[in-house]
Amino acid sequence: MILQLLFLAFSLVLSLLFFVYGFNHYYLQNAANRYHSTPFPKYPLALPAVSIQLPVYNEKNVIRRLVTACAVMVEVYGKEKASIFILDDSDDDTVLEVDRIVQELKTKQFHIETLRRNNRNGFKAGALQAALNRTEEEFIAIFDADFVPPPDFLLRTLPYFDHNKYLGIVQGRWTYLNKNSSLLTQAISLAIDVHFLIEQPGRFAAGIFQNFNGSGGVLRKKAVIDAGGWQADTLAEDLDLSYRLQMLGYRILYLKDLVCPCEIPPTVPSFKLQQGRWACGSFQTALKILPQLVQNAKFGFKQRLQAFIHLTGYLIQPLMVISFVLACLAALMGVNSSHGPHLGTEGSTPGVFFATRVASLIFLQNLFWAFLIPFIVLCTIAPWISLVLTLKGQNLSLVRNLASLLLLLLLCFGISLSTMRGVFRALFTSQSREWIRTPKYADSQDRKDWQKDNSQLPYDSLWLWELVFVIMGLWAIVDTFLQRNLSGLFVLIPFTISYAYIFIFSFPRSRKSKA
Repeated sequence: MILQLLFLAFSLVLSLLFFVYGFNHYYLQNAANRYHSTPFPKYPLALPAVSIQLPVYNEKNVIRRLVTACAVMVEVYGKEKASIFILDDSDDDTVLEVDRIVQELKTKQFHIETLRRNNRNGFKAGALQAALNRTEEEFIAIFDADFVPPPDFLLRTLPYFDHNKYLGIVQGRWTYLNKNSSLLTQAISLAIDVHFLIEQPGRFAAGIFQNFNGSGGVLRKKAVIDAGGWQADTLAEDLDLSYRLQMLGYRILYLKDLVCPCEIPPTVPSFKLQQGRWACGSFQTALKILPQLVQNAKFGFKQRLQAFIHLTGYLIQPLMVISFVLACLAALMGVNSSHGPHLGTEGSTPGVFFATRVASLIFLQNLFWAFLIPFIVLCTIAPWISLVLTLKGQNLSLVRNLASLLLLLLLCFGISLSTMRGVFRALFTSQSREWIRTPKYADSQDRKDWQKDNSQLPYDSLWLWELVFVIMGLWAIVDTFLQRNLSGLFVLIPFTISYAYIFIFSFPRSRKSKA
């Protein structure tokens, strides 16, 4: 009896938490409908000087493509008004390639230089802060190594700053160079599109906190300095700076129509790594920012609530893991948290009074579930409605993308373990985590054996937990059929298949650790 009530209590708490984060999709969907492109301002009399900063670490596969695109962008904007600053923390052959590129562009009269540090202290944030201390230009454009900015990117962003002194950041929308490389990259692109076509426009239109995405944007140097500069105490230096900057009164302009192509992680291990790092960084930022933000009376309730949901959004992944574990335990222990146990009332025993009271609670429990389940269903499908809206907004066929959507379902469930690890690292460890780069390949159609590529990720020990969860899920599914208690299959089957997919496809595209 006590076990039954404990399962019920956990189920109710999980349902309420899922409700909060799921319902927020509808809020952002509605707000995104109110997004309107900001009219392009008149060009200033004189274009401002801008420093194009490129933080790289062991990016020999993509560095030439990036710098070449930036050089074209500089020619369009004006060589006398733009400089290229390569922040090179590399310790491999990338160093030689960077030196060759710099010499080539210097002979063509480009203003280009390299910043190299003696160590990687602070990782990307440390490199950007070191560059900030040497930057004389008024504005800073930042592009990660896998980006290919369009030639007119600077011309379409810098004029906005001239008309609003409180504009701190202009952020463009990411698109994907290797979207059609595989079914996996197509699925991942759909997930990222939700952020750039629903969440970012919605936050901008609603007037709530937004985030700089760390690349494909331009920042006002004064705003960065006023906010305290780049800080390395989180793995999400871009998200951290975004909030500190907006809390001072600066604004972020999101330009949905300004696209900036980049690479999608093309393998399961690299996607797991990226999402785990983002999850850890988001929660580190939440722990750092939320205490002072929620107590700041100058921000309304809507802004504070949305900031909390935004910064803790990756909590969904641990909730998924807990739901799966509860479903397994309920199946293996013969507990059904959505219905009451059979209570016999024959015979007079000392427990009859207690059983009667519990029976009344069971009635209330079933009544509560009958009321709550429709809301749970609505919030469960909310993210998928966002996906459908992104497809519709790009005039893409739902039927043709059905396979990608199904694969995305497996990814969302399957990476919950690795993402939960990132959340727990932020919540329960104080030491700084290493900023591990996501492998990039430049040639999106390259079919070489990625196990032999030194830039590929080594095996992650998390595979053992993924295997345990697959075995546990299969065991619970069999037990569920034997008990004819089929309601738990709606959780057990998709999660078990998802963990199996992640487990199986993590190995072919990983490599052995270096000796």
